[in-house]
Amino acid sequence: MIGAIILAAGSSRRFGGDKRKLSLPSGQAMLEESIHKAASVIDKVLVVLRFGDLAYAKELEAKIRNPNVEFFCAPDSAQGMAHSLANAIHKVDWEAAMVFLGDMPFVQSETVESILGKYEFHKASSPIVVPIKDGERGHPVLFHHDYFDEIQQLKGDRGARIVVSSHPDNVFTVEVQDPGVIRDIDTPQDLAS
Repeated sequence: MIGAIILAAGSSRRFGGDKRKLSLPSGQAMLEESIHKAASVIDKVLVVLRFGDLAYAKELEAKIRNPNVEFFCAPDSAQGMAHSLANAIHKVDWEAAMVFLGDMPFVQSETVESILGKYEFHKASSPIVVPIKDGERGHPVLFHHDYFDEIQQLKGDRGARIVVSSHPDNVFTVEVQDPGVIRDIDTPQDLAS
C-alpha cells in the first residue's frame, strides 16, 4: 500500500500565528484542505502534528471524519521537520510513502496521480518520485520503503532532501504544470500573491 504523510508539525514562526488554521478562499482551513487533497487520491493518510497537539488532533478528526486519516503528534517536532518526518516514518509499514507539506494546499489531484503512475512504472527500481514545475523541484515526494531506514535517521529542519540527493540514480521526475507543487504559505502575503 502507498500512504501519505502530511507534515504539519512546524511552529509557523514566519507566519506569526498558527497558519494551519488559516482560512483559504475555498472556505477550508489550510491543513484541512491539504488533508482532503491527499485523502481524495491516497487510501491511507498520516497527519503529523506538533508534540502536545492532542486537542487540535481531536478537532481535526471531528471535522475530517475519514477513518483512513490518522493523526500523530510527533514527539520530536520541536527539533525540526526532519525529526517529525523521522518520527512519522517509524509508524508506517507501507510499500511507499508520499510526503506532503501541510502548508502546500494547492497541489492538484492530477499531480498526485501522475506521481503514483511514475512510481508504478519504475517500481522495480526502488524509486523516489519528485514533481517538477518550470525546472523547480516540488512536493509531494514519493519514497519507496527502501529509504525508510534512512528517513528515520534524519535530523534538523531540512526534511528528506538529503535522501533524495543521495540516490540520484533512483530519482524519477514528473514534469507538471501545477503551480501547487512549489507554492507554500509561509507568510500571510503568500496567500495574497
